[in-house]
Amino acid sequence: MYPSVGNLIKPETAVWGKEEWLYIAKSIISGSVNKGNNVELLSKTLAEKYPNSTVFVLNSARAGLIASLLLFKKKQPDKTQVIIPEFICDSVPQAVKKCGLVPVFLPVSDDLNLNISSLYTGCNEKTLAVILPHMYGKSANIGQAEVLLKEKKIYLIDDAAQVAGVNIESKPLGGFGDVGLLSFAQAKTIVTGVRASGGVLFVNNKDLIGALTENLQMLPFTKGRLSTLCHFLMVYKWQRVWKRMDYYIQRLKQRIWDVHPDYYAQVSKISNMEAGIALAQFASLSQRISATKKNIEYYQANQQLLTSFTFPQITQDNIYLTRMILQSKRIAPNILAKLLLQQGVVSNTVYGTGSKIFDGTSLSGLLELPLQGLALVDIDKVVCALKKIEDNSYV
Repeated sequence: MYPSVGNLIKPETAVWGKEEWLYIAKSIISGSVNKGNNVELLSKTLAEKYPNSTVFVLNSARAGLIASLLLFKKKQPDKTQVIIPEFICDSVPQAVKKCGLVPVFLPVSDDLNLNISSLYTGCNEKTLAVILPHMYGKSANIGQAEVLLKEKKIYLIDDAAQVAGVNIESKPLGGFGDVGLLSFAQAKTIVTGVRASGGVLFVNNKDLIGALTENLQMLPFTKGRLSTLCHFLMVYKWQRVWKRMDYYIQRLKQRIWDVHPDYYAQVSKISNMEAGIALAQFASLSQRISATKKNIEYYQANQQLLTSFTFPQITQDNIYLTRMILQSKRIAPNILAKLLLQQGVVSNTVYGTGSKIFDGTSLSGLLELPLQGLALVDIDKVVCALKKIEDNSYV
């Protein structure tokens, strides 16, 4: 339960304006939640933003990842290993295993992205592909990886699941490598919902277009999206009492109907409603990125006030991130989270064991702080809360 401290400052999973809600209302009122023109409009928008890629709009980025890996496996059946960073969402190694392939974990740098130098020794004759994410929107050294892997004839997946609207070397993230990915799930740059609410496969290697088109162009529209939208709103947008209500609703479904659906089992097109939300998100993208960059700069300017905490991904100016990751070197993240909550600041743990007590490595002592959708006065409160924790000798 959250304490009674007035308005909480918490990580925002979806920065929506009125346009997103209008697309939802129009889809429901017109009976076009599943099918409609928004899917085609979204495909055209993406084709304009990613002019050197062939675009497939799916119900999840995971579907695009699996389709790509299966094709790679078919083309090079003697290769069975897929390299991924040791710090990554669980769904990625799960997808690799689902394709009958073996995930190989390589170390990350201090900025939480794959250490590109590790590829020189980590790749071997069994390496089929490398999945290179831009962790929390922090761009990886994708250009260097692309050159190296092309020489070794290893497929590169530009995993831009968490970030849209950011260009490197005049090319959008997602447009590098053989294929790229973009997710529309919660806490990403483009957010339409949760549980297979949408994603994009960018095919950047012309030799792969034919086979992937054959597999993906005739997909059905997705179904049952109103219930997943309600779940998203209650758990991720509204939270508090709504989150508890959703918990009991899900429990009731399981008890009465024995429902344990796999939302990612069927590969389909994105729904018309969620495509509309994505269109609204792309329309506000530049404005939201600009606002988030200002928040990052403000965190960066205030970092000098803190002695026990650092922001490991802020390694340069004019950087974009989807989340603000703090590293606590003298206080356990679970204790820090409780102390912050007492002052009205909600934080989240990170992937894997990254929120364990700091042990001198880059993957320890980590905690997610609020970032997107905040006013500067909110960041002042977060920094003040951290400073109070330091001054009260909790560290």
